[in-house]
Amino acid sequence: PTNIPTVKANELRLDNLFELADGSMALVDYESDYDKNDKIKYLNYLTGVANRYQKEKKDCPHLRMVVIYTGDISRGQVSGEYNIGAVKLHTETAFLSELDSDGIMERLGGKVERNEMLTDEELMEFIILPLTCKGNEEKQACIRRCFEMAKLLEDADMQRFLLSGMLVFADKVINAEDSKQIKEWIMM
Repeated sequence: PTNIPTVKANELRLDNLFELADGSMALVDYESDYDKNDKIKYLNYLTGVANRYQKEKKDCPHLRMVVIYTGDISRGQVSGEYNIGAVKLHTETAFLSELDSDGIMERLGGKVERNEMLTDEELMEFIILPLTCKGNEEKQACIRRCFEMAKLLEDADMQRFLLSGMLVFADKVINAEDSKQIKEWIMM
């Protein structure tokens, strides 16, 4: 059959969509496991963004699909390509398993204890640190350590930024109680 029904009742929810300095758009997704079938989800995200530009009668910018894998996944487990002939998807991949979680925690903890300002790169390291850990228990423990560390910061704006960023980035893994405590602390 050449008629393909297109009844759609779903809403695509991207993790993050960023406009980059070069004018391109980066769709960023976070995964704690690898499933080849996720590539179809990424294609839907990309066509959804392209459709949005078309509806607004604007040229669609260059789109980049970035997939950040948590500490549970290593580079050897993943393929960044998906080729079905007429369509070839290339994902840009990042592996948090390749980061030195303990070293980052120690370095950032020292800076926080000395009340030193964190660089933009260190702020991002702080925010993603829980996702560099393997397994849910390690992630939860790291979220709690980061929360305690953030509470020591004297700069209230930086503290709110870090805790809000942690909530967003750890959304898929944070337990309800920790999330509630962090939100309450931010509101104070």
